[in-house]
Amino acid sequence: MLILFILIGFLLGMVVNLLADSLPRYRDVRGYHCVSCGAKRKPLLWSGFISFLSGNRKCAYCGNFLEWRAPLVEISMAVGGYLIYQSDPTLSVVIPRLIILFIFVLIAVIDIEHRLILHIVSGPSAVIIFILSFMDPEIKTLDILIGGLVGFFSFLLLYFLGQLFAILMGRLRGTQIQEVAFGFGDVTLAGVIGLTLGWQEYRVVAALIVGILFAGVFSFLYIIVRLFRKSYTPFMPIPYGPFLIVSCLLVYF
Repeated sequence: MLILFILIGFLLGMVVNLLADSLPRYRDVRGYHCVSCGAKRKPLLWSGFISFLSGNRKCAYCGNFLEWRAPLVEISMAVGGYLIYQSDPTLSVVIPRLIILFIFVLIAVIDIEHRLILHIVSGPSAVIIFILSFMDPEIKTLDILIGGLVGFFSFLLLYFLGQLFAILMGRLRGTQIQEVAFGFGDVTLAGVIGLTLGWQEYRVVAALIVGILFAGVFSFLYIIVRLFRKSYTPFMPIPYGPFLIVSCLLVYF
């Protein structure tokens, strides 16, 4: 069974790569393809890990190389399957945890690469996570609904405050600022995190605060490095979702 769940994790990693290559560009699934030219990849090369292992990283049509993200995601999901099964082999525990990991890895990969949290991902994810909650009799429906609402509306407030900040700074600088502190995708992600963790013991609050702190520490160090290299410019955008996701998974697991 352990080997089975390692394999399932690996296959879920392949699905993450498939969706991360297709959804940001087309908003639907186009099959395994070269992200540069769109050419279909042979079935034996659908796996990034197998492509790297066999030395077939290069697209036969445009010559571009497959990125390292593909095998790293597959290996990470396989390790995740191993760790999740080792922590508790009960199927009613393992299956929801694997699905939760799959959802958040997919959101993180897309946000890192495209700075997008797609509603086509977060919407179905919220529904799936809500349904998964019924697999655990100890989880109360009201608890997860309150968690989802707290996550969504707390970040909705931050979203509007970010918009106001951008407007005020734009007027002070005499130029329009395109970047905002939070995108609406971060708001929907906070709602999904709230549904995942629930309101009990203020878990959603803890995760969001820790995520904000993670992002703040990273931003501070990023600015210092940029200043040291003399390449700093104000309002440089960074993907915010991965910091929230890391904190969510820390609290969840």
